[in-house]
Amino acid sequence: MDGDRWLSAKAAERRARTIYRHRTDGEALRDAWRAGSREQGWAPEDWWVPGVDAVTRALVEGRAAAAAYAQLGRERAQAGYGIRDTLDDVRTLYEQLASDGPPTTAVSALVQAWASVALAPVRVILCADFASAEHLRARFAELYRDAVPDGLAVLAVEVPGADSGWEAVTLLLEAGARTPSLFAAEAPMARMSPERVVTLIRDDAAAAVRSMIDHVRIAPLPGDPPAAANLIARVGEGHV
Repeated sequence: MDGDRWLSAKAAERRARTIYRHRTDGEALRDAWRAGSREQGWAPEDWWVPGVDAVTRALVEGRAAAAAYAQLGRERAQAGYGIRDTLDDVRTLYEQLASDGPPTTAVSALVQAWASVALAPVRVILCADFASAEHLRARFAELYRDAVPDGLAVLAVEVPGADSGWEAVTLLLEAGARTPSLFAAEAPMARMSPERVVTLIRDDAAAAVRSMIDHVRIAPLPGDPPAAANLIARVGEGHV
């Protein structure tokens, strides 16, 4: 305020402490997050979206935050931000909390929501937890009970040394954003380990994937659902 310039240094400091005490915890966390994001190169006028406040309020109030992270993911995608920048910014938030990083449920909700906007009309179906071969078979059976659509392939991406469990997912989503015809219309995406993720793509996009991502396995799917399910499980486990 203009009147602040007439305050003595001591009075100004006292006023600042009073204002700080009366801020909500959510606002304090938001301001710390904003400062950290600015250091990472985010422009302050572009950084804030309503999802920021939804996330900080949920965290300080101890509420389930999945819906808030989903809101943030959608808003970042709508604003044209990539999934890597979006996830890096959430990690900046958790640095302010002196935490190792966001929980799996938070990242899963954010990634799923981001993909629903950035990759539409493709429907990415993300498995939040690490999947088993049996899970892959069951998920595939839910999608294709009678016949496998022509022109599909199973894709596994590996990122040696990855420890977050999300780097391979990030690579895939970035590739999908650059190549809209990459994924199958229904694209289940399962993390098999911190290093490997498996999904379904269009067979004719195989060359594009290989040009963008290293360490990939791609196998065309047979039309028989049981045979296709077994192939997906083998690729997911790294046997093909």
